[in-house]
Amino acid sequence: MFKLNLLPPAEKKELKLTELNNLILSLAGQILILLLIFNLFLGSTFFCLSILLKEQKNLIAVKESNPQMQDLLEIEEKIKQTNQIIKQVNLGQTKAILWTPVFEEITKIVSNDIYLTNFSYQSDSNLVTLNGWANQRENLLYLQKLLEENSFFKEVKVPLSNLIKEKNIDFNLAFGLK
Repeated sequence: MFKLNLLPPAEKKELKLTELNNLILSLAGQILILLLIFNLFLGSTFFCLSILLKEQKNLIAVKESNPQMQDLLEIEEKIKQTNQIIKQVNLGQTKAILWTPVFEEITKIVSNDIYLTNFSYQSDSNLVTLNGWANQRENLLYLQKLLEENSFFKEVKVPLSNLIKEKNIDFNLAFGLK
């Protein structure tokens, strides 16, 4: 079957515009209905969640007002504080220096002609200071040499004022720990 369109071109355009307008209005209406349904769904979800949230807050308030719960909260806080203290102690222990091997090495190095009178340690600079007495300069220089060669100690510093006297020397020296 043949379809003849005898409408003038202006009316054909107008007819197409009317069809397009109707299609756009139909799509806009459908989108509007979908948005309305989506908003109803979101509103009901929001309403349900707000009711649940309110009930949870009420439950928490009831539990927190319970004396047993107060005791549990206090215990939990004390446990947190204790854990912090334990962490600090563990950190301090990992940074602690084992002094026994250091003293053993110093004892091995110091000869009978040298007496130590003072030992001090500065933790911020990791510096050990030894004060003592040596009967001869050679003994003090030998002590310095042995400290420098030892694997426990580094950067041995002997002030020149210690080396002025040849005998009966009151000395001080400093070194770092490796």
